[in-house]
Amino acid sequence: MAPNRWPDLKGVHVVVIDDNDDSCRLLEQALNYCGALVTVFSAAEAVLEAMNEYLPTLIISDLSMPGMTGLEFMRRVRERPVEKGGLIPAIAVTAHYEDFAAVMARAAGFEAYLTKPIKFVTLCMLVDHVAGIKRERDDSAA
Repeated sequence: MAPNRWPDLKGVHVVVIDDNDDSCRLLEQALNYCGALVTVFSAAEAVLEAMNEYLPTLIISDLSMPGMTGLEFMRRVRERPVEKGGLIPAIAVTAHYEDFAAVMARAAGFEAYLTKPIKFVTLCMLVDHVAGIKRERDDSAA
């Protein structure tokens, strides 16, 4: 894919979790621009509940949130059985870059890590890549 080319995310359902309304709105707009269906949550606990009803293609979660943090949320997701979303790919985002945070995010089960401010074309390309890995895994299981 050419640099700075917006990918086609039609058919990709992304759940965004961030306690900052502006961050949610910006991520949603960028992902919608590429054709993704986006569901926004301000708290991780609500996503765990929603995952009993439906499973998204991919999750994007802020790491620093009141209540359940993004790291704790991802650990809880990874404890779930596969059919309940235990292998849903996820991308961590945070406004506070520290070397250890990326390592902790990977250890918790995130496939990728981005630091705010996020270049939206980079975000969409990463979503396309991570969602593509999930699609390949689903195709090989079928």
